[in-house]
Amino acid sequence: MKKHLFLILLISLSYSLIGKDSYFRGFYQGENVFVRNPYLGQDSGFCIEKIYLNGKLVVESPTVSAYEVDLQNLEPETRVVIRIVHHDDCQPELINPEVIQGDLKFSWLKVYVDENQMIWITTKESKDGFYIVEKDTEDGWFPLDTVKTKGGIFINQHSIELDHIKGDNLYRVQYHEPDMEVKLSESFNFHSDKSEISHAINEDNWIIEFTEEVSYLLYNNNSRIIKRGKGVSCDIRKLPRGRYLIKYDGKEVYFEKK
Repeated sequence: MKKHLFLILLISLSYSLIGKDSYFRGFYQGENVFVRNPYLGQDSGFCIEKIYLNGKLVVESPTVSAYEVDLQNLEPETRVVIRIVHHDDCQPELINPEVIQGDLKFSWLKVYVDENQMIWITTKESKDGFYIVEKDTEDGWFPLDTVKTKGGIFINQHSIELDHIKGDNLYRVQYHEPDMEVKLSESFNFHSDKSEISHAINEDNWIIEFTEEVSYLLYNNNSRIIKRGKGVSCDIRKLPRGRYLIKYDGKEVYFEKK
């Protein structure tokens, strides 16, 4: 019985000695971080047991009430993860959290569309995120392309090429970041005065010929996209006989391959 009580006491003591972990995250912006290290009394000493910077041990059992974490070996915009192992009954904190955290919320700065492309400028995007560029159609918002984020706390610019239809073209961008709500840009309308594009089907060679280069989507009779591309023609020689739909420049045209 005494042996069991001793083991229980030993296990309880072991658990009481296991410290807690606290994490502080941000980006290096040119200044060092100071960590408040509470003094717990003569028996316990100071609160902090270990400090890690981006996974590397910086110091063990600092005996000062404020410890300076040197970040000057980091490149600007480098992500900072400070892990602090400390006693269970205290809580260290950053004295100057604004030097690495500041306002880390993603924001749109500008969205612009011209005759050839869409450009969007953002700040504080995650390196693990992505964008989806969409166009408003009769069937709702249609995804045009996906663009990977660059990451960092400063300004980033992204762009994609666009094929407008004659008249109004309404676009927007979705921003996706892990464990965050999707953020939408403002919609941007571009009115194009480009000439209308038409097509003809060469049934001798089974090629769809456009009057100028254009992006297109080809659907089978089950409304499934079977081909997409950009050019002055679309080769359909290898397709089986049946009914198809070609979409381009805002047009939707059904045709039969015999």
